[in-house]
Amino acid sequence: MNYTDWYTDRLTVYRVKPVLDGALTRHERVRLAEDVPCRIYHNSAHGPRMQSTAAYSEGEDKVSCANEADVRAGDELLIRRGAALGQSRQTVRAFAGEPVYYYEPFGAVIPGLAHQEIALLEKEYLDAEKEAEEDGNGGCPPEADGGADQASGGA
Repeated sequence: MNYTDWYTDRLTVYRVKPVLDGALTRHERVRLAEDVPCRIYHNSAHGPRMQSTAAYSEGEDKVSCANEADVRAGDELLIRRGAALGQSRQTVRAFAGEPVYYYEPFGAVIPGLAHQEIALLEKEYLDAEKEAEEDGNGGCPPEADGGADQASGGA
């Protein structure tokens, strides 16, 4: 058994990097990696919560991927659930916590268990009026959250 067999999701990593613009340095969001095999794990699920100013949704999840993946605390991650299986029902947007690395023990009985786990910060503020004015997907493309054709059982 190998951990990589369980990586059914795909990860895109964005990082803010300094860019020299003439004599000024500005910071720009840059895509570092795309289609990194991974798997997201849900520790707990919460419904939307209310504050006096807005509703928000948050999660306490982790993502596992190979130790070779360059993910650092603060990176923005887009995780496409089921992408390795040809599915695209949900895209999770989160920020990475500090990675925890698990290395292959010497003489392991089951090889291929080395991986890193990254705690995710998922906190989205929900604007019901804005979403009602849009197409109902919160500005996401229909394929990002399954779309109407997948919800009805289409391809």
